[in-house]
Amino acid sequence: MNFEFSIIIPIYKCKFFERAINSVRNQKYKKWELIIIDNNFDDSVKQFLRQIQDNRIKYYKISNHGVIGKSRNLGIKKSKNEWLCFLDSDDYWSSNKLNETLKVIKKKKYDLIHHNMYVDKGSIKIFKSKLYDYKIKNQKIKFDDLILNGNNIIQSSVVVKKKILKKAKYFSSQKKLIAWEDFDLWLKIAKITNKFYLINKCLGSYYVSKDKNKKLKRFVKNIHEFKKKYRFEISRIKNKYNIKNIWWVEYAEAINLFKEKKYQKFYLKIKKIKTKNFKIKLRTFYLKLVLNLKA
Repeated sequence: MNFEFSIIIPIYKCKFFERAINSVRNQKYKKWELIIIDNNFDDSVKQFLRQIQDNRIKYYKISNHGVIGKSRNLGIKKSKNEWLCFLDSDDYWSSNKLNETLKVIKKKKYDLIHHNMYVDKGSIKIFKSKLYDYKIKNQKIKFDDLILNGNNIIQSSVVVKKKILKKAKYFSSQKKLIAWEDFDLWLKIAKITNKFYLINKCLGSYYVSKDKNKKLKRFVKNIHEFKKKYRFEISRIKNKYNIKNIWWVEYAEAINLFKEKKYQKFYLKIKKIKTKNFKIKLRTFYLKLVLNLKA
């Protein structure tokens, strides 16, 4: 059986889009279509596509008004293949990404496949760091797991069946879900299927913004929206697992309090965090130590 992929790249004001497109064109596995959704900024994308002249690439324009979910949804609707891949325009894949994914697809057991990625901070490093340190064996990701441990599914790594996306009703177009519409979609999919699979390899690179404070502020804002939308599910899961809080939510809010120099509130929140994540334990210990030195 022949497998073909539809790959969706939304683009807006990104200086790295050529790298992303070329990482698709350089795939060892050649049976794919690439769908570019250009958010109506300038003609740089069209000019680049004219230069490379690749008939596997489809180009569409959109005005999404800052809602990237609309761009991705247009790409989904224009796609023709069973398996859909997402790639953000500032990220890129290794040349064997589709081949490695295909090995899992042929097992015919999974609906959503994802993998780890290297961190790209825009500078050359001898030793590459991974976005996530996976210490556990691969397991099915369930709805409860995502609520309890947060989003460790990288948007640019996901390969998913189109029929599952249709059942989940695509990405949200609500403005209050901007920047976490992907996590919301994984949660919706996890209510439909448990057939998730993690390829525990780095098959690309994920661009990390240098403005960490701005990113943290946005993340904390998104957490508030997450707690509103999934309040009943969060309450159910807390009761089910007999826990008082969701550790990754408390941790992000605590770090934000520390950045704002609200040290007393930070300390009260950080004390409540219980997690098996060694890195988080180490960071909380360090922050408590820093706080004691400030006192």
